[in-house]
Formats: sequence, structure tokens, C-alpha cells
Amino acid sequence: MSTLDWFVMAVYGLAILAIGWYFAGRQRDASDYFLGKHDLPWWAVMFSIVATETSALSVISVPGIAARTNLTFLQLPFGYLLGRIGVALWLLPGYFTGQQETAYTRLEARFGKGTRRLASGVFLSIRALGDSVRVFATAIPLAIVTGWSIPVSVVLVVVIVASSLSRSRWPVDRHVCRSR
Repeated sequence: MSTLDWFVMAVYGLAILAIGWYFAGRQRDASDYFLGKHDLPWWAVMFSIVATETSALSVISVPGIAARTNLTFLQLPFGYLLGRIGVALWLLPGYFTGQQETAYTRLEARFGKGTRRLASGVFLSIRALGDSVRVFATAIPLAIVTGWSIPVSVVLVVVIVASSLSRSRWPVDRHVCRSR
């Protein structure tokens, strides 16, 4: 890689960190964090949802698999569409009336603690597996660019992510995080 490549990557990384530090800590409590103080425009919520569910891995892998095999992965956007309709019908009314702050509070209110705990456990398990894939996928180009081994690259990615999380000021509120 040339000096210009390293410079562009450094500027990009510093810009991302600066943006994160600028916006960090503006929430007073978990309600502000989850509900955006109830003053977010609809288009910001839409882009946030799309950005949350679409990772770089999806953008890279789905077209590649579709090109190599068939259009079976076209079901992914249809699933997104059905999921959004479900969220709009069953979850958004509770958010807008202020009756709930998370999907889990809605599940508990509607179906009980057992359902909330099951959904939380399934989510955390799937999230852990997905995050493992994302860490590994991030370590591959790092290993290629630097010449380090995959295990060393994985450890470096984990250290960077863990250090950035330890510096974040994610709001913790007893109302949301109390043991149930």
C-alpha cells in the first residue's frame, strides 16, 4: 500500500472517531438513548433502521452469492419488508404512546416474562454468532494488508472494539436496566 492509502485510511479513522466523540454523551438517560428524546424526524429513523440491519458483510456477500448461484437471496429484502410491516403494526404504537422503550418491554407486556426472556436469549445468541463472523470478516483484510496472521488480526480487532466501547458513554438507567 502506498503512503496515500495509509493517509486516507488514517484520516477516515480519525473522522469516524471525531464524529463518535462529538455525538457521545448527549443523552441524559436510557430513554433519551432509545427514543431519541421523541424529536427525531421520520427520515432519520428510517435511515437508522436500514443502517442497523444492513452491514457491509450483507452488501458484499449477498450480490456475490446471487451472482454465483441464483436469486434465492432475493428473499432477504422481502423478509426486511415483512419485518418492517410487523414493527409498524405491533411495536411502533407502543413507542409513540410512551408505553414502552424497547421491543422486549412490549413482548413482556403482551406475552409475559418467559417470552421476553426467550426472545432476549435468542437475540443475544444470534447476535454473538453474527458478531463473531463480523470480527472474523474484519480480520481477514487486516491480515492481508498487514501480513499478520488471522488470530493476531482477530485479537487486534477485538482490542480496538473493546477499547472503543470502554470509552463510550452509553447511558445506563436503573429504570431500563433493573433486574427483572
